[in-house]
Amino acid sequence: MYYMDNNKDLNKALEWFNKAADQNPEAFWVLHQKAKCLGKLGKKADAVATAKKSIELAQKAKNDDYVKLNEDLIKSLK
Repeated sequence: MYYMDNNKDLNKALEWFNKAADQNPEAFWVLHQKAKCLGKLGKKADAVATAKKSIELAQKAKNDDYVKLNEDLIKSLK
């Protein structure tokens, strides 16, 4: 997240988010960060799709905070 939050190397950050998501496909918190990174890279359609997947997983885990975070992220990308 440091690389993404500080605009160091967004592609490297995305690579790490992908690896983390591959290791734990149910990790809605990782997908949220990946969606933010995709948004920063200008890949808005991919960011929205990833955020929607994160919402599904967060709802399944009954985590309303991440549902809201992702909904807000989607709104900011439009």
